Amino acid sequence: MKRKLAIVLSLALAISALAGCGSKEAPAADTPAAEAPEAEAQAPAPAEDGAAAGGKVLKVGVSWAHYNDALFYAWGEGMEQVLKDNCKDHGYDSVEWISLVAEDDASKQASDISDLVTQGCDVIIGYPFDNQAITSSVQECRDAGIPIVLWDRNIAAGASPAPDLFVGLDTYNQAYEAGKVFFQEMIDAGETPTDIISIIGATNDNNALNRQKGFEDAAKEFNLTIAQTVPSDWDSEKALTGFTTAFQAHPDCNTVLIASDFIVTAVQTVLESNGAWHANGEEGHVWICSQDGFPTGCEFMLDGYMDCSGMYSVEGMCSDFADAIFQIIDGSYTGEAELYSDPLIVSAKDIAGMSD
Repeated sequence: MKRKLAIVLSLALAISALAGCGSKEAPAADTPAAEAPEAEAQAPAPAEDGAAAGGKVLKVGVSWAHYNDALFYAWGEGMEQVLKDNCKDHGYDSVEWISLVAEDDASKQASDISDLVTQGCDVIIGYPFDNQAITSSVQECRDAGIPIVLWDRNIAAGASPAPDLFVGLDTYNQAYEAGKVFFQEMIDAGETPTDIISIIGATNDNNALNRQKGFEDAAKEFNLTIAQTVPSDWDSEKALTGFTTAFQAHPDCNTVLIASDFIVTAVQTVLESNGAWHANGEEGHVWICSQDGFPTGCEFMLDGYMDCSGMYSVEGMCSDFADAIFQIIDGSYTGEAELYSDPLIVSAKDIAGMSD
């Protein structure tokens, strides 16, 4: 029952978030994203009736490093809906949405973006696989006179040229604020964080590095230090291998920090094999703080195995996108080059009542 409720909760909240993305006037909740069938999510959206009737079409190309989980489905639907709902106010009759997935291959992503340039897109949106290699595609778009917006993952620090706009989450604040809530809850429960292990994402990913720094700074505020950091390269198998070794080195660990919810199953495997997988309130519970707000994370929070999460605000990012995108397209944008939305910090106790 709890598992079903977690999935229903995630779906309901994500739908609310997407409703807010589509209409700036409609109220919406900052929420975790919803599950969606991968096959449908990857299919390019057909042109609307205005295209068939010969109206002015806004051609939008999107290049995803990958497009295989709930958050990405919500992002894609949210951005597309923003454009469709507002295009007529900016002289367009319809939107043609062309979505390509690079399957975590930098060369394929470069080829995909070149294809979108050749197709004559009015704007290109990219979620980069490699935040250094993507600069070549940014330059290609500039040379073609096509604005490019990077989503969630910006170019590497010091790299150039920069995109016309970056839209993302404040991922430092995501981990910092979640970490502070998490450590305070442990202390309030009479627990002392011991032998903290932090599983980070890819060491060349700005978001992963920001989250790690946020966790570290939150720990410092409580005079705590992280005993061991485990790189995962956003790969659950690497996370499993690395956390296995780390937990063997720190068997008294009662605190795990995770860069993304999908890694929690690797943590579960290791803790179960060491007799340390217990829900909050049970003796021997290992406290877990994660990031993102995927349905998997909500399930583990409802079941009491994960304690806190810094979640993406789908509505916040889409709202920032809606505020800027048409001015980016027509060249009149004068706002900030980087737009960051605030995270939503949720602890298990915030949603525990929903399982009653």
